[in-house]
Amino acid sequence: MDTLGGWLSEIRFFYMRQLAFPLSPHGQALWHWLMWRANTVYWQFPLRLSVPEIAGGTKMSQAMVKKARAELVKGGFILHEAFGGSKPAGYWILSCIRPGTVMEPHLKVKGKQSGESSSGKVLAMRR
Repeated sequence: MDTLGGWLSEIRFFYMRQLAFPLSPHGQALWHWLMWRANTVYWQFPLRLSVPEIAGGTKMSQAMVKKARAELVKGGFILHEAFGGSKPAGYWILSCIRPGTVMEPHLKVKGKQSGESSSGKVLAMRR
């Protein structure tokens, strides 16, 4: 599976889950923003993000970010861990295809068996 296929499949299943577990618009916006951030760091979890950083990226207030985050945790869309003090919190996105499973990357080597060569590696999201 390529990265684009994994990303699109997760989004498709996210909206299918909305029928059973509807989220507020802020919850949906936060989930999409976290997906975008995970993609920018090649799906390496935990995502270490501060509330002001998320608020700036989503154009929400810090209070609304916290409310949307609680909604996503309660609905089983993400895991959140506070590391205390001023340290950024850790975020794990849970798969909508396989609820309760953390999304994680795996390497595909184009045209070769895994581990044979480091050239041509393509990061893809594992389902």
